[in-house]
Amino acid sequence: MMSGGPPEQQKLYRIAFARNCMALLVRAQSRMKPRRLRTAEEPHITGEIIREAQEIVESELAEAWMDHIEIKDDPPQNVAGLVGKKRPRIDFEFVQVGRGRRPRFHIEAKRLYRSDSVNEYFGDGGLLMFVKGLYAADWPSAAMLGYVQSDDCAIWLTRLADGLKARSISLRVLKPSPEWKSAMWSGDGLNDVKISHHNRSKERLGPIAIYHLLLRFC
Repeated sequence: MMSGGPPEQQKLYRIAFARNCMALLVRAQSRMKPRRLRTAEEPHITGEIIREAQEIVESELAEAWMDHIEIKDDPPQNVAGLVGKKRPRIDFEFVQVGRGRRPRFHIEAKRLYRSDSVNEYFGDGGLLMFVKGLYAADWPSAAMLGYVQSDDCAIWLTRLADGLKARSISLRVLKPSPEWKSAMWSGDGLNDVKISHHNRSKERLGPIAIYHLLLRFC
């Protein structure tokens, strides 16, 4: 998958790249025994997903597009004014390997297991990291990943939809686009992926599209 070409073609490539990354996460989770992780902390679950995903892309049965994907676990992000251990770390970084500038797709993960999980999902360590430009500053899209450890995905999707609406101002939800809508993907376990659009705090960065995927671990 190449990243060059006219803007509209680049947009389509970007969407395909994002979809492939998220489909890989779903496939990795399907190889696991998720209920064993119903009380696990986020880094534990993330590490297990990445381990499974790496085995998939390195398998002899890997699909052709997987040859160009590199997966990074908790890599530090370069942010002006923050150096060394002060650099923020994103949970997942997918890199499209090739010549020239390599496209990246960033995903932040949060557990969904208690009443204040919605706050964490949208808060300073969650989606706001993208809005503030601390994550994915150079890219037009990224994703939030929810690890569902109580109730079910449908219930949490409703809670997140309500939570986004209630925080539309602080999250700089882009108007007039809907606050929370389907990504219109089908198959590969991605039917329920949602998307929201946000203006970033630094206007020079432009808006960012955030995909939302929930994986069940209960």
